[in-house]
Amino acid sequence: MATRWRSTIKAETHRHAAESYILASNPGDLIEQLSLPISNLARMVNGNGTERTLFFDEGKAIVRGFEGGLLLWVGASNLVVRHALQLLLEHGLFLATSDERMVISWYLSVGKPFAVIEGLLFATPRDGARCNTHLRSS
Repeated sequence: MATRWRSTIKAETHRHAAESYILASNPGDLIEQLSLPISNLARMVNGNGTERTLFFDEGKAIVRGFEGGLLLWVGASNLVVRHALQLLLEHGLFLATSDERMVISWYLSVGKPFAVIEGLLFATPRDGARCNTHLRSS
């Protein structure tokens, strides 16, 4: 029972978060192929089209289509769950694609989801940051 000052709903805490970006020619289809089998394991799934948020008991995952690629974000209450969610997304990606050379690099997330990846993707030489070569299309 919720009161004016507090709620019985547990606050969502994702102290351990990571994010990634992978190149994908058709992100919308890939999101569908990736999230469908994973959604059976999730407590709840929100979104459709170019973004899905999957809620699990101890964390959540966000998959978003973005300019020829996919943004991936996982957040969890502890490192074990974060790694499990990362592996779940990676497994889904490998099942959904035939690219045996796919490289998925995860970065520790700070602040809002995708802030680190957006900084890497949109960094200019003036920013003093360099985009890693595996984030750029060749």
